[in-house]
Order: sequence, then structure tokens, then C-alpha cells
Amino acid sequence: MTDSLKFKVIDRRYFVTRGCGVFAVCLTAPLWTLLGGCSGGSKSEEPGPLKVALAELPLNRRVRFEHGERAVELFRTENGVSARSLLCTHQGCNVRWIEDQQIYLCPCHEGKFNAQGQPIYGQPREPLREITITVTPTEAIIGG
Repeated sequence: MTDSLKFKVIDRRYFVTRGCGVFAVCLTAPLWTLLGGCSGGSKSEEPGPLKVALAELPLNRRVRFEHGERAVELFRTENGVSARSLLCTHQGCNVRWIEDQQIYLCPCHEGKFNAQGQPIYGQPREPLREITITVTPTEAIIGG
């Protein structure tokens, strides 16, 4: 009887290259969890509507709200209320409004957007997303 099993000869080069690959994966695996802030968030269920009393929205001031896992900005003027997603259009990190520079800044890759949400510096190519909002006499409703 002859066995038809074939064994692959593992030489030093094969062992070192495969071993280094496994070692690199093990080293970098914890870093992937740190990059979760740039992944656009999880694909969890959409939150219910965000309702904000107009009394909580001072005129001509940007007010940030957390809507589920996403940051949203409401801005009230004499003409009405607008809403904008504060997720960077590059990779989904939360941008912050920098008042003294009049820009939105993405902390992940230093992308910058002007006051209207248009990209002005860095990797983002698309503007910040405007969100549809319903305004009643007493409140602003997002996602309802």
C-alpha cells in the first residue's frame, strides 16, 4: 500500500515570511478598534426623531446635539432653522465647529469646512450633509 499524502517542505524563508505576517496582524489588530471613530459608525438601527424646543435654540448660534450615535448641528436664524450632519464626508469622523476660525475641523485627518459646510482644506471632497428638518411653532424635528 502506498500513501498518497504529500507534505510541503517548509524552509526557513517560508517560515519567516509567514511568521512575520501573522506577527504583524497580531500587532495591528488592536489598532483597528481605535480607528472605529473614522469608520462612519456602526450600522445600528436609526434613532427615532430628534425633537428640540425652539426656546433651546438661540438666534444665530450653532447648537450641537447627539442623535443616536451621530452628531447634528441646528442653526436658528430669523428665516428659520437648518440642520447639518457633523460627520466628515471623508471617513465619518465627528467634526467640531471652531468659533474663532469660523470653520468645521475634522480631528481625524485635519479636514476643514467653511461655515456653509463646504470643504476648504484636506481630504474631504463633499460638503457636510444638510438634514431635512420640520419646524412647528414650538419645536424643530429631525427624522420625524
